[in-house]
Amino acid sequence: ETYPARLSAREAEVLRLVATGLTNAEVAGKLFLSSRTVDWHLGSIYRKLGIHSRAEATRFASEHGLL
Repeated sequence: ETYPARLSAREAEVLRLVATGLTNAEVAGKLFLSSRTVDWHLGSIYRKLGIHSRAEATRFASEHGLL
């Protein structure tokens, strides 16, 4: 499956969960990752999308059918 902005499958999943309002710790728990790994994925997502906030990430996810 192809994701927008060259996101990996894991990045798309992290973005989807963040966009639903979960905290980094909650995302980490759902995906069996550390909070630092979620932080790393979010940094990568933000760079790929050219965004700087969770609100912008949520808007992107909504506009690109990731929710």
